[in-house]
Amino acid sequence: MIIFSFDIETNIRTATYSGIITDHELINAYRELHAKPDYNPTANDLVDLRLVDQLNVSSESLHHLISTYIPVDVRGRHTRLAIIAASDFTFGMSRLYETLRGDEVPEEIHIFRHYDDAILWLQS
Repeated sequence: MIIFSFDIETNIRTATYSGIITDHELINAYRELHAKPDYNPTANDLVDLRLVDQLNVSSESLHHLISTYIPVDVRGRHTRLAIIAASDFTFGMSRLYETLRGDEVPEEIHIFRHYDDAILWLQS
């Protein structure tokens, strides 16, 4: 399950992942998020993977997810993405996403083991 929330005061959108995450669930969750009329492309993002039991996501799905951000990237607005990955596996998958996303995008990505560190970085 992927649940999104948005804190208007801090301009941080949080995606909390839990349970078993599949390709289908990942793609559909972000498709629905981007289709919302109140989607804010200038928000910073926090992806919390601490409650994930299994992350059954292929590199093809990561490429597809990345392609959905091309229209946002074109606008050139600098944003930050903090990923909290407590397990070695989710940390490795997060690094794969960071690598696939590349350096030529206006989004700065950092991966953290602890929530507090991620929040401090997003708010700095």
